[in-house]
Amino acid sequence: MDRFNLLECTLRDGGYITNWHFSEEMIKDVIQSCVDANFDLIEVGYLNNKPYEAGSTQFNNIEQIGEFLPDNRKNALVLAMADIQQFLPEDLTPYTGKSIDGIRVVFYKHQVEEALVMCEAVKNAGYKLFVQPMVTIDYSIDEYVELAKRISKLAPYGVAIVDSFGYMTKDDFQKYFRVLDNILPANAAIGFHSHNNMNLSFVVGQDILEYSTARELIIDSSLYGMGRGAGNLQTELIANYYNIVLGHKYDVLKIMNLISKYIIPIYKKSSWGYSPYFFITGLYHCHPNYVTYLLQEYDVPVAEFREYIETIPKEMYTKCRKPYVIEMYEKFKAEK
Repeated sequence: MDRFNLLECTLRDGGYITNWHFSEEMIKDVIQSCVDANFDLIEVGYLNNKPYEAGSTQFNNIEQIGEFLPDNRKNALVLAMADIQQFLPEDLTPYTGKSIDGIRVVFYKHQVEEALVMCEAVKNAGYKLFVQPMVTIDYSIDEYVELAKRISKLAPYGVAIVDSFGYMTKDDFQKYFRVLDNILPANAAIGFHSHNNMNLSFVVGQDILEYSTARELIIDSSLYGMGRGAGNLQTELIANYYNIVLGHKYDVLKIMNLISKYIIPIYKKSSWGYSPYFFITGLYHCHPNYVTYLLQEYDVPVAEFREYIETIPKEMYTKCRKPYVIEMYEKFKAEK
């Protein structure tokens, strides 16, 4: 990899929009085009234990993914994400070079112990280990130092700082970056995965591309920002910015062709992106599904949504289940 690297994650994060149903043609075309456009890393979907359905990017075994990969990947690393509750260490098969190169292990703060077991299993199976602690900003600095020390012992290929709720500023990123930079092995990459609740993804991404560091950095993005809620950092924007400030590397026209052919038709049916509702969840540092679940059932004005969020106990801001969201809204309306 280079010092600065882009990771394209449409087939994984964009799956929240389509329930991970794309088409075999689209999956192959996105992967091939991203290889041809010189992307450094390509995340092709989720590993889980559900029965596999044709055209899906939720795979129940690693070998399935190999069927979608081009013979020549150039220098791209192909990754899949493993949710520790849906894909277990015993589900791993040894690395063969015919399928994915690495696995991103994703987990919440309360799942650290299970996650570290999975991380060790990934390493033992021969894959490049990428560690993805969600809602990074939920960790105090002391907690994050302890987590970084434990991750460091596994010699990961990369560790991501994850802005799950879309309100992380440049200063926030730098604060957690310094922890990882001081603790991780020198050859471990540090990544940034963001959501666009407050339109900060591109701002932080630009800042990262101007870092003066010898460490390899990775920035996640998706085509047209495709992802649940406010979506993600837009691939076309960050790739073009890279070309402007660091010299031409990524073929943005190939990316725009993918957006035109596949992403715009999906967007017309199921939109995503910034809205005042998601801005409010970012403002209050709470889970964006408070918007998603509520607007599925009710037509709620923006001002009323803000009032509703203020009635939610702060300890519940990051814990979001639809029955709770609806129950609290109905209580809010009754009291109002």
